[in-house]
Amino acid sequence: MEAVKSYRIPVEPPRDLIDSYFEVKGRALEAVLSKVRFSEKAHLELKNGDRRKLRDELLRDWRYSKHYVDSAINSVIGLVKGWITLYNRGKVEKPPKITRKTVYIKNTLFSFKSGMLKISIEPGRRYLEIDLTKHHWVPGDFDRLGGLILTEKELIVALKKGG
Repeated sequence: MEAVKSYRIPVEPPRDLIDSYFEVKGRALEAVLSKVRFSEKAHLELKNGDRRKLRDELLRDWRYSKHYVDSAINSVIGLVKGWITLYNRGKVEKPPKITRKTVYIKNTLFSFKSGMLKISIEPGRRYLEIDLTKHHWVPGDFDRLGGLILTEKELIVALKKGG
């Protein structure tokens, strides 16, 4: 069995990335919601070509690591699919909104070595580095890191053990 526990680490986040991610996520939500069709029930008609087109569009003028755009699109698709399920059950009416400024950091965007967590902000140019050993409440005996979530005040780190 795998145990997963998350820890909150105070950081000075890159505000520009958080704001840009929030904006790109909003644009992605608008685009994905435009692909929701209503017949007897709501369903999402998002084809691979639509997704590729959306990614290319969102990457225009994007200076951060490309994986942030992928993560924004994935998170929005999950949000819309969850909303469709609730909508079809008659539990919600209004479409979802992006309200929180959080950035999901996929494992392709960070490296971890000797207690140091290095997160790519702008590829080859800018990184957020955090020494996890300085935070005594974070145990050192974990097997691997899960996804990370960056908020306006902290970094939430998921540690996995076993499995």
